[in-house]
Amino acid sequence: MDPSHIVVVSDSFQSLPEAVAALAQSGHKVTYVPALTPWAHLEPVHRRALAEAQAVVMGRVLGIDAAALTLAPKLRIVALHTSGCDNVDIDAASRRGVLVTNVKGVNAEQCAEFAMGLVLCVVRKILIGDHAIRAGEWAGRTQSSMDLYGATMGVIGLGQIAKAFVSRARAFGMSVLVHTRTEDPEFARQYGIEYAALDAVLERADVVGLFASLDRSSRRMIGARELQLMKPSAYFINIARGELIDEPALVEALRAGKIAGAGLDVFDDEPVTQSPLFAFENVVLTPHQAGLTHGGKTGAALRAARNALQALNGSIPRDAVNPVAWDLSEVTAPHDPPGKPGDRAS
Repeated sequence: MDPSHIVVVSDSFQSLPEAVAALAQSGHKVTYVPALTPWAHLEPVHRRALAEAQAVVMGRVLGIDAAALTLAPKLRIVALHTSGCDNVDIDAASRRGVLVTNVKGVNAEQCAEFAMGLVLCVVRKILIGDHAIRAGEWAGRTQSSMDLYGATMGVIGLGQIAKAFVSRARAFGMSVLVHTRTEDPEFARQYGIEYAALDAVLERADVVGLFASLDRSSRRMIGARELQLMKPSAYFINIARGELIDEPALVEALRAGKIAGAGLDVFDDEPVTQSPLFAFENVVLTPHQAGLTHGGKTGAALRAARNALQALNGSIPRDAVNPVAWDLSEVTAPHDPPGKPGDRAS
């Protein structure tokens, strides 16, 4: 098979030697776009590379819709080095026969430990204490906080990150309530957790952690009604997706004292440069960094690279989000002109 052209659009991939080596050793031509640039705004040299590309490796931030896909007429695969894929129009990709893969769960341990860090920081007022001591107030604002030991942790969603988090919450002596569409009886027995309806989790938990996947049914799953169900003494943590929660409703709940505080690593519109959330001392905000350790980033980039190479070599990756788009005969002849949109969908 003749070498294919791979375009990497990322602000981090090229800084990870193991991932760079995996592509360099593949024999395919690789072009790096070293910034998070929308496809329509690429420099001419990169637009030409995209027009010839059979594979694109990229992260979640850039949105890829039907119009963007027309800029890459030879494209066979978009290999995301993130766990989510909501930035790609999957239906449009499938109609064009473009496979989409992600790396779901690759940084589950890193994200889980970060979520536990947010819980500790918010509930035990660690950041407030830091600010107070720098202002010469010593312990003026941190005389007391809620006990985590013996508290009830509410977990919404039970994917790999949530499962890794549950083990940490149990290690801290917390009881755990879980709301999920897919219960795992053996996991429940192993960790002594209880499954419950969403409303019950919100009503009973001292800390609520959001770990659900983003799709049409889960978008804005936490709104004013759901926040009203929480205890005024309860805290809300979100490391999943900002679009899962009605952000203005969260701001209002915090302003009205309906919940005790929040820790957020994700937001409805990123990057965040201004927000009403900045005004709250009882809110800890981080820039979507839960999975950004060296090991987590390297593992994600390597897996994305391997997904791209596997597809170019003629077999469907296990991480395929839309296997309906797969057409083996066209993948094995990547330089053939593409058909009209819809010709390869099955």
